[in-house]
Amino acid sequence: MSKLLRKLASSIAHQADPQIHVVIGSEFSDEESPSLVPAVPQTASAEIVEPSGKIDPVPVGTPNTSGFSYFMDGMERRRLVMYISGIPVVYGYAAAGIRWRGADKRMYAHGDPSEREALFCPRRLLEQLFFDLDIDVVDIEDAGSALEDHPMIFLEAAKKKVSDIRSKLEAEVTSRWLAEFDGSNEWLLVDGSISGNYDQYPAPNIVGVVKSHQTQYFPIEDQRKIQALRVGERSGLFIPKGRNRPDVYSWYLRLWPNEGQDLHFGLVRVEAPKCDRTVRMVDEISRWLLAERAPLSMPDSRWDRMLYPIRDCEQFLRSRAPSKTVLDAILMRFAAGRG
Repeated sequence: MSKLLRKLASSIAHQADPQIHVVIGSEFSDEESPSLVPAVPQTASAEIVEPSGKIDPVPVGTPNTSGFSYFMDGMERRRLVMYISGIPVVYGYAAAGIRWRGADKRMYAHGDPSEREALFCPRRLLEQLFFDLDIDVVDIEDAGSALEDHPMIFLEAAKKKVSDIRSKLEAEVTSRWLAEFDGSNEWLLVDGSISGNYDQYPAPNIVGVVKSHQTQYFPIEDQRKIQALRVGERSGLFIPKGRNRPDVYSWYLRLWPNEGQDLHFGLVRVEAPKCDRTVRMVDEISRWLLAERAPLSMPDSRWDRMLYPIRDCEQFLRSRAPSKTVLDAILMRFAAGRG
């Protein structure tokens, strides 16, 4: 890694174009949350479906063992690598994969991760340079909708496109797992909102854990009840509204006490398919998640919401991703070749 940048460097390294400005030493931007999670705080609505009709706390019982054995996560990295005629070109890498916990409690890869690396830029402004190169170039502008010619706007658009690709890879990996284990007793836990074609199955064995609380679904009175959840308590079941995808059942669950911490410390939002079985199993699924608290995901700063098998999957994906050192070396040779 990165084959793409090596190919780019060998293709245009000797072009004496003063408009090509290579950027060396810039840091990666790693995205922790998929694009299904809004980047800015917002409010939305929800339909309470708890049999009591309330969002009030519900004790889930004492955790024992977890029913999860497969775990999915995705990752993305993006980095500004050059300007061409003042137009920023971003390198982006995204991946998604599944890890499996064996009977020996060790974690193993379940198949090969799905990966994609590409350059991100407005093709209408750089088409002449990239059109004939055999590399993956993603247009950051949607068809028929040109962005304002501002470098910062281009960078934000590139960020969104990288995140969109990550979400697509996660959906593809999840859909393959659902097809492979349809009708089995295996369960998949995913980091973030559930995705893929889960709505095509009557009762798919998939659960998502959302660590971010950017979206608030309830008025402040009910929100206070959620923030006051104790360890081992969940909120009432509800359906998040206002999203362009099939409905899910959701609930909040407190994993760790928040005394002396932020109100959202140890608090996650759980998603599961909208089916009768979820209503029957909501407490059992919650106990599974509580059982997944050990071992701790230390030294990750998100350990209070990051379950260890998910962190294991994330670390596995990061170990395969291109490093800053590798990209710096490629870009330095690129710049030297042009000099």
